[in-house]
Amino acid sequence: MIRRLVAYRTGEPTQVLSVAELPDDPPPGPGEVQLAVRAVGLNFLDVSLCRGEYPVRPDPPMTPGVEAAGRVVAAGAGAEQLLGQEVVACPALPRGALGSTVTVDAAVVVPRPSTIDPTIAAALPVTYQTAWFALARARLTAGETVLVHAGAGGVGIAVTQLAVARGARVIATAGGPAKTAVCRDQGAELAVDYTSEDFVAAVRDATDGGGVDVVVDPVGGDVLARSLDCLAFEGRLVTVGAAGGAPPPVDPGRLIAANADLVGLSWGSRYPWRRPEQVRAAYQALFDLCGSGAVRPPVSRVVSLPQAPAALDELAGRRTIGKIIVRLDEKE
Repeated sequence: MIRRLVAYRTGEPTQVLSVAELPDDPPPGPGEVQLAVRAVGLNFLDVSLCRGEYPVRPDPPMTPGVEAAGRVVAAGAGAEQLLGQEVVACPALPRGALGSTVTVDAAVVVPRPSTIDPTIAAALPVTYQTAWFALARARLTAGETVLVHAGAGGVGIAVTQLAVARGARVIATAGGPAKTAVCRDQGAELAVDYTSEDFVAAVRDATDGGGVDVVVDPVGGDVLARSLDCLAFEGRLVTVGAAGGAPPPVDPGRLIAANADLVGLSWGSRYPWRRPEQVRAAYQALFDLCGSGAVRPPVSRVVSLPQAPAALDELAGRRTIGKIIVRLDEKE
């Protein structure tokens, strides 16, 4: 028998998720591997999955969890070379990672260096890959200025660390003094408390009215529309999520007048399958940056599988800082 977190309907995580005892998974098929899961990173997309709001909407029953670190314990034809390896993987829904085992496509499996702890490795896939590709799509270069929203969240911290590593200046927004302090600790030159300040005015002051070269926005809603007012000439806004709700329609005339780019990015639903070699190269760069200390995944809390629904509710309510990891190999 295996333990797995399962949602049999849609709703808030604590309302729909429960730990189920299920029969062992069938052996992996050709090109697949089965992992004994060690650690899983939680993300806002897991909340969206529970609510039925994520762009990819698997029918219940569904197990969330798309960031996994584990050991390959079984391999199908063509994937035998991975047997026994410690790896990082992003499972395809509805077979999420929040369980003692998960079967995944071998093409999305990347060996984990022994120097990277599973808890740290599980914090890398979605947030850091999203940040990596957001900055790549934004064509960020050294000396430019980046505005990142939700700067104390997982993606926000990843964007800050990676932008600083590229030689960029970072302005971050967050809610409250504790979260703005986190932004500064991660390398933001300026942290704006959006609960008490107008971030548009703060950005204009900080850039002498010139605006920022890049905005990375995981919030959406009205924040995206107002971020257009923060862009410099030929600025680029990369929208990577809508935790704050769907944004209002964008008038193309605003982009034309500002010579601005508006870029959409959904890393987890496309990149591991459409750009696997780029994803592997990004993982290697992230592992190297972890080794140098430039990347420091901000794991704020480690919880057990039964505690995961409550942790997801906290994440949904923006009551978290950094990353929450579910540890499955609790005896270790």
